Amino acid sequence: MTQRPPLAALLGPTNTGKTFLAIETMCEHPDGVIGLPLRLLAREVYETLCLRLGRQYCALVTGEEKIVPETARYFACTVESMPTRFSLHGVERPFSFVAVDEIQLCADRERGHTFTDRLLHRRGTQTTMVLGADTIAPILRKLFADVVIERKPRLSRLSWAGEKKIARLPPRSVVVAFSIADVYALAERVRAHHGGAAVVTGALSPSTRNAQVAMFQRGEVDVLVATDAIGMGLNLDVGHVAFAATRKFDGDDVRDLSEPELAQIAGRAGRHTQDGTFGVTDGLPPLSRDVIHRLEHHEFAPLRKLSWRNSDLDTSSLAALHASLRAPPPQSLVGLVDFGRPASDLLALERLMHQPFVVESIDDDDDVLDFFEHCQIPDFARLAPDDHAGLILQVWSMTNGKGNVADDWLQQRLRELDDISGDVESLVARLARMRTLAYIVNKAGWVKDEAHWRERARALEDRLSDALHEQLTHRFVDQLHRVVVENRVTARVDDKGGVVVAGETIGTLSGLRFVADKAEGADTRQALRITAAARGLRSHVEARVQAIIAAAPTDFTIDIEQRQVLFEGEPVGRVIKGRTRLWPRAVPLTDGHVVDDGAFRAKLEEKMTAVVRTFVERSLPLVVAIDPDAMPGGARAFAWAVKEGLGVAERAAVEAVAGVADVEAKKALFKKKVRLGFLDVFVDDAFKDKAIRARALLLGVWRDVEVMPALPPAGTSSFLLGDRPVGFVGALGFRIGEGPNGLRAFRADLVDDIGVLLKTMAPPCPVPSSSVERLGCSRDEVIPVLRQLGYDVDSEGQLQKRRFHRRRSA
Repeated sequence: MTQRPPLAALLGPTNTGKTFLAIETMCEHPDGVIGLPLRLLAREVYETLCLRLGRQYCALVTGEEKIVPETARYFACTVESMPTRFSLHGVERPFSFVAVDEIQLCADRERGHTFTDRLLHRRGTQTTMVLGADTIAPILRKLFADVVIERKPRLSRLSWAGEKKIARLPPRSVVVAFSIADVYALAERVRAHHGGAAVVTGALSPSTRNAQVAMFQRGEVDVLVATDAIGMGLNLDVGHVAFAATRKFDGDDVRDLSEPELAQIAGRAGRHTQDGTFGVTDGLPPLSRDVIHRLEHHEFAPLRKLSWRNSDLDTSSLAALHASLRAPPPQSLVGLVDFGRPASDLLALERLMHQPFVVESIDDDDDVLDFFEHCQIPDFARLAPDDHAGLILQVWSMTNGKGNVADDWLQQRLRELDDISGDVESLVARLARMRTLAYIVNKAGWVKDEAHWRERARALEDRLSDALHEQLTHRFVDQLHRVVVENRVTARVDDKGGVVVAGETIGTLSGLRFVADKAEGADTRQALRITAAARGLRSHVEARVQAIIAAAPTDFTIDIEQRQVLFEGEPVGRVIKGRTRLWPRAVPLTDGHVVDDGAFRAKLEEKMTAVVRTFVERSLPLVVAIDPDAMPGGARAFAWAVKEGLGVAERAAVEAVAGVADVEAKKALFKKKVRLGFLDVFVDDAFKDKAIRARALLLGVWRDVEVMPALPPAGTSSFLLGDRPVGFVGALGFRIGEGPNGLRAFRADLVDDIGVLLKTMAPPCPVPSSSVERLGCSRDEVIPVLRQLGYDVDSEGQLQKRRFHRRRSA
């Protein structure tokens, strides 16, 4: 029997890149599935996979939406909808990679049993990975002796900022409350003080939430008001999270949020390496010092137990099914798991299992399982229990006996919901009912023409979502802001790059980036006009993009110090690390607003990478021309070293590994203009100014140097290091020596020339003045170089040969 691979657990607080790493790992496998806690997140990961791998290979599976091409092999799903296998070319097969995100939700009282089931039973044939909070680590160790836990540190710092009144919230703030009424009331107050607010609640559809979040992301509003719906993975550029409440109704009672729950929400502040803050507002008392400390340092008590529900179901009868769902955990899990709150499907089963109509319609195990699947129809609309049970019975009456939900029934439900009029509350209610209907039409085998009804449901949900977004924006955003932000505003660029809106210069267009002028005070209307100007620049910038794509490589220059690609003197790209140090890549420098089209970005990246490649080929032609694998064995190590060193390598280091080059190797190296110096191996053109500058760029990019050190003076033969790093200057091709005025760098090829000169002399003799002139320094300052070449200078200034000096081979 094949031994299954150990479970890999990637644990840490928010903003650690765990999900990104899981996606990267999945893409390294031939197929895979990842389960996520929200439909919105599943959609986000699906879109990421499509961009990377192509839509034909990617699938989205949630309760309300299914997109599964015939060639799909990478699945993004909600945890409840994760398939166990997938079909490819008509063959069912298990997934090689399986991942579950937010695995600490195993302890959730309502949904936790599903996460626990996935943790215990879902495995990839090659890799199984769970992601989540560190609080689950002790239980994972108890459950799985072979679990491999990797902890990921948060990328940015999270710190307490105290209390801030609604009127004084900084831009990029999120205000958190735990009831719809409180969210709406807070959004009204934010509108009065800041001009507008975006709103996010769990009752919104993913499309509406995306639209509201996008409004916040684009800067059309400075504040987002939300429930704890933002706590689970929504990717936002948030600087500050302000709690307006720390108590919530959890379905049973109003309770205080746990510290991990507070951390999950507060952790939305800060993105990537940008630090974030959290605090309170609206008169809420400050958090205790101990709680603040634990939130800042991500130190929380471990989970004690996971939520449990038996998944080994007995479908011989409804009573047996019910008993198996209530069955206690096996002895191996006692003390590690506990029953959570009964899920809605179990409650529905208990309400309906004794109904005469249901009992009479059950004939075999398949019917029992099929009926339980009907009990899993979600109650997004939060109907009264009897009303939701009535819906389940309606659907069951049509599908029982392998029938289908009647087309006229579906048509009637869609007709009832196809109304985009009304206020926010009316639209939210319709969308909730629509989501339940979407679940029904997306259930395999329940409707006749699945593609038709799924498309109808998706289209109606989109229309309702758009209408709800409009109503939310109308209610919580100052309409003057909307007039400014939308199509009624135009922008133009003057001859100096100034961006003019309504006759006022409010920023500049630099390359492909809009740089806004600072607005005095808290003029949010001016901020929105600036955003509108950036949008109005689209056609202008698209023309600039086309000009960049069509330009010749000679039309660009490379800014070595800033590591930027310049077009017409303006920065349009940034040089970044590639697969090797010789071949970096370049990505466009944009602000995310004026150039946000994926096709444009891809073409720009291709163009700018080609520009950088041309720069490398012209700056280091001899290095580029070296093919170590095509050279004889004795020369190969030297060639690789020169290639890796971008034209320069230390000879002793190479010979320590490869030995001394033989005659054949020297001939091969000579043909490629590789020079075997006394101390270094280098190509003939390695010390031209353009070669040194190119080497500086490539090394800085490869080593992720934050600030590029000062480059060597152009055309210099030697110079004092100053505050330049020794290792960086040495890698550029300079020999470093300690002289009377401090560390001095000497060009390695000139040092070798001095070695050739000294070889013709017979010490003891005076230090040749030509060596001093050659290196452009005083006689005392050249002594360190002479020592490296194997010579000493005595007190009378006479050159003496050191006893142990390996001379260059003939």
